[in-house]
Amino acid sequence: MKLYKLIPAVALLFAACSEDEMDRINTDNGNPPIGVINGRLMITDAITSTGFSTASGDYAFYTSIYNEQIFGTGNNQFKNAELRQLSEVAGSSTFNNVWNSTYANLLNIKTIMEKCGEGGTNAGQKDLLGMAQVLAAVNWGILTDMHGDIPCSEALQGGSLKQPKLDKQEDIYKYIFSLLDDAIANLTEAEAEGMNYVGDQDILYGNDNAAWLAAAHAVKARYKLHMMKRDANAAAEAMNEAKAALAGGFDGMTLDIYDGTESLMTPWAAFQYSRDYCACTTTVQSLLQERQDPRENIYIYYYSAGDALDPSDPDYFAPICGTPGDEAQATASGAWDLSSPKWIAYNAAGNYPLYPAATTHIVSLAEVNFIIAEVQARSNADCTDALTDAIEAGFADSRAFGSITTSAADYVASLSSRLSADPVKEVMVQKYLSQCRDEQAETYNDLRRCKALGEEFVAMTNPKNVNGASSRWPLRLPYGNSGVSSNPNVRAAYGDGLYVFTEPVWIFGGTR
Repeated sequence: MKLYKLIPAVALLFAACSEDEMDRINTDNGNPPIGVINGRLMITDAITSTGFSTASGDYAFYTSIYNEQIFGTGNNQFKNAELRQLSEVAGSSTFNNVWNSTYANLLNIKTIMEKCGEGGTNAGQKDLLGMAQVLAAVNWGILTDMHGDIPCSEALQGGSLKQPKLDKQEDIYKYIFSLLDDAIANLTEAEAEGMNYVGDQDILYGNDNAAWLAAAHAVKARYKLHMMKRDANAAAEAMNEAKAALAGGFDGMTLDIYDGTESLMTPWAAFQYSRDYCACTTTVQSLLQERQDPRENIYIYYYSAGDALDPSDPDYFAPICGTPGDEAQATASGAWDLSSPKWIAYNAAGNYPLYPAATTHIVSLAEVNFIIAEVQARSNADCTDALTDAIEAGFADSRAFGSITTSAADYVASLSSRLSADPVKEVMVQKYLSQCRDEQAETYNDLRRCKALGEEFVAMTNPKNVNGASSRWPLRLPYGNSGVSSNPNVRAAYGDGLYVFTEPVWIFGGTR
């Protein structure tokens, strides 16, 4: 009988709770809904995710292998990519994490933009809106550069539309330029009115609207350059945007947030620290040695099996350089023991790439100067000044890891015969070398762009790039598994994944 008396009592207890009270009980105060968060607080994560997950991270890690800027070693996925194993290069699981994180970041950025609209929490805050639009352009740009046609116009709608269509890359590029044009207009207005709504939540420029405006021009220069195969005016427009960025004081779109703890290492430093998957490559080593490039001893990994550490002895350290596609080197783990105390000690002095305090480039100052130098070289104009500025920016970055005593001007002077013979080639080789640290995704774009133009300035030497009559060098990256498994539109485009070897993306001559 006691049981029967208890049931009505419990029922009355729950009946007494109002709907509002139940809402209060079910509220997760530790994770408030996105609708109540001020957009200025959200921009910090948008900036960090753009740098750490999209511009760097898996896209840079894997393309560094395809570009032969890093050698993949050890019995792991980097070795599999080095050896062009189909399950790694064409598998939908390979880029699933960065696919998801980039879309998550775009959802965050979309919400910020909506909050800046009429009636939103941040209505009228043109500084915040302009920042979000620049970041949206970067994220959409990298996503479509890597994968081609992707969900865009119908994406980011949550449960209301779970299977968005794929937009053509041509249309996505139009959207990117519209975002950047709107950003330039909004940031110009914000600068003129002295808006400072974001404050120190802007960890990139500290709410310096002029700096963001220059960055918008730099990003636009990048994406105009990508259009060279499709638009005869693209190169000239890219140079104009690059010059506008520099005139506005552009000094790099660069994240620098290391605070002395492992949790805020750069993506590359954290990746190598935890996995030891990387070594340098003889492709880069040869280019450096041919030019007597002062960055060689910064790029090359050195390891000693001796009892004492003496970096001043040039014969003491053996360079660890892998030959692209060498299966024995790639598979061997003992020969690449980067966990050695001596290896760590040497890197404590700043050797690439374990140095945890390195910055993370979204768009570098060097890249913008290289754009100008390339366009000048292609039009038979003197590119010496722009190339010198580009190399000096690269040298300045490299000096964080070691000593460079040669000036950029002297180094460029030493390249005079190469510049006379083929200025475009030397500009592209120098850009390739400059981007070896953390800009490999953009190098991947350059290699594919030049290939679309019928050019090859940096030859890929990995014999695994060809398997019989079939190419195994990826012309694009496969879609993420979450899209392939849940969206029939993405699944149809993915097929068996082998399209990555045969179909370039639209901007580089393909159809999708």
